[in-house]
Formats: sequence, C-alpha cells, structure tokens
Amino acid sequence: MLMRATTMLMTMAAVVAASGEAWAGQTWLCAVSSAVAVDEDGTVGPPDFGDRERPTFFRLDADKKELTLLAPDSRRGEVTKLDTVHDVNGQRVFSGVEHGRVVSVIVSTDGRLTLSIISDGVVWSVFGHALPEDRAK
Repeated sequence: MLMRATTMLMTMAAVVAASGEAWAGQTWLCAVSSAVAVDEDGTVGPPDFGDRERPTFFRLDADKKELTLLAPDSRRGEVTKLDTVHDVNGQRVFSGVEHGRVVSVIVSTDGRLTLSIISDGVVWSVFGHALPEDRAK
C-alpha cells in the first residue's frame, strides 16, 4: 500500500513538473482583430487612444511576465509588465496593474486571445489570435 501511494505521488509530481516545463519559456505572437470600449454611462464604441495609434500586434512572454507591442511602428517596444501568469485548465491567464488600470489576458489552447483593460469608468475588451512563437519560425 505504501509503495503504491509513493508511486502515485511520484507520478503526480512528474506530471506537474512536465506541464510546467511545457510552458517554460513560452511566448506568443498576438494579433488584434477587434476592440470595443464600454463606458460607465453605457456608451459603446471603439477605444479612445487619444493621439496614439491602436496596437495591432504584440508579444506575450510568460517568463518575463511582459506584453510588448510590435506594431504599429509608432508604438513598437512599449512594454506592459504583468504581475501573474497562471495555467488554468490549459489556458494561460496573465494579469497586472499599470498606471491605475487592470490588464488581463487569456490565451486559449486553440489560439484565441481575450484581453481586457479596466480603468475607472471604462472597460476595453480586445479579441484576437495568439500563436506560440516557436511555431512561427
């Protein structure tokens, strides 16, 4: 009985370690396909970027806990630091706070991307696609 329990624990530890290694160093190239903003008064429309261009492509890095803009050129290299990265049922969930805004990103196992930015009185919902960077080569 003790041998069976020990074997089971070792097997579970190996599975957990292997799943962690599968995500180690994981990065995704992400494309934005649509974005919408909802204000506290119920106004729905495109997000207001002021005089800045709307991001179209970015890179997510699980190890560095960073979201780095790749395009447009005027925004290339802007970095958002993320505080946490979790694996939830095979999905990657990133979250953080930047300049008083909550940033959350979910990358599904089939490459769907959902990003939300929550600020005082407004929520931005962004949808797109994510490709593991090692598959893009």
